Amino acid sequence: MIYKIKEYKDSLINNAYKKGMKEASIFFGINWPSIPTPSVCVLKSRKEIDSIKQYKTKPYVVAFVRPGGRTIYILDIKKFKTESNHKYHTDRKHITLLKHELCHLFYNVYSCGCHNPIWLTEGVSIYLSGQLNERKPVDKFTNFIDFYEHGGAGVYFESGTVVGLLIKNFGKKKILELISHSGEVKNKNQFAKLFKKIYGFDLNYKNFNNLLSKNK
Repeated sequence: MIYKIKEYKDSLINNAYKKGMKEASIFFGINWPSIPTPSVCVLKSRKEIDSIKQYKTKPYVVAFVRPGGRTIYILDIKKFKTESNHKYHTDRKHITLLKHELCHLFYNVYSCGCHNPIWLTEGVSIYLSGQLNERKPVDKFTNFIDFYEHGGAGVYFESGTVVGLLIKNFGKKKILELISHSGEVKNKNQFAKLFKKIYGFDLNYKNFNNLLSKNK
């Protein structure tokens, strides 16, 4: 595909970008490499999203980062009602959406390109971006562990709460250790062993639901 790109000025995105970069830098404890810095590409339609993705996307896909890339693709805030199923999109949600994608870029640097488990990568981005405040509280964990190599709409329901609980109860250092070593494991079972080594308990729904109950 061939694309023609022109500069697009948007104060909402610009301010969210600056704040998101600062907050993610502090959390991960890294300064983004000066060259090249992340860029943002605003898309105007579902057709443009599909063109970049190179397949027919689901209507909930409104922002993404291509694997290994440093460009955030995000749907124009004015097009959410007609080009997605996010019918009640606000300025606040748009800010957290951009920050979510910025967190993915930092995560990619910190993990040396490892994106598994998907629940951890998405959970960290949901937590850091502030999207937890936009979601209904989780009453019971039932499916986040299943999202290891593959994602989907379901991964967003529990993963942010999981990461929030881990940081609240065990601090930031342990989850950064988990992220930094995630690329050393080859499958779901090996990751579970790494998790237990760092946190001292098994990665299962029973333990996380007990933790959830203690924090209510």
